[in-house]
Amino acid sequence: MSKFTSVAVIAAGLVAVAPAYAAPNHAVPNAGVTRQLPPQQPPVATPRRTKELLQLDYEGLSNTIIRSTNVSSVTNPSTGIFCITPTVAVNAATVYPMLSIEWGDSSGFALLAYWKDTTIFTDCSAGQLEVTTYDFNAGGTPVLSQKVAFDLVVFN
Repeated sequence: MSKFTSVAVIAAGLVAVAPAYAAPNHAVPNAGVTRQLPPQQPPVATPRRTKELLQLDYEGLSNTIIRSTNVSSVTNPSTGIFCITPTVAVNAATVYPMLSIEWGDSSGFALLAYWKDTTIFTDCSAGQLEVTTYDFNAGGTPVLSQKVAFDLVVFN
């Protein structure tokens, strides 16, 4: 049997059984019944407005505030530990700090900077925010470092 003949036989079989598939199936419960869904209310978006509380661009090597908003001071009690004193009230339990390394003012390639939740543990005084910076020493064990510049923005 050639390929053409096989295709013709299969096509003829499909044409013969097609009406059986098209006919309503009365053996299936609720066949042909269309259910109406209850009307739904459109989702209501609740706008969440974030407010920028604090900004800081800091260069750790020279302990210099490049620019800031709502920052009174930055202290450096020990290597790689930075305590930021805001001029506005900052509730560490409700804020959203965003921290990134400022690579242009940093020295090194394997660097890390993060903020600490001061409600859990901190090296800083009450009311301050803490940033900790590390250098991985070209793939080695990370050590606290002054060579990391960072940008911090705190949203409420």
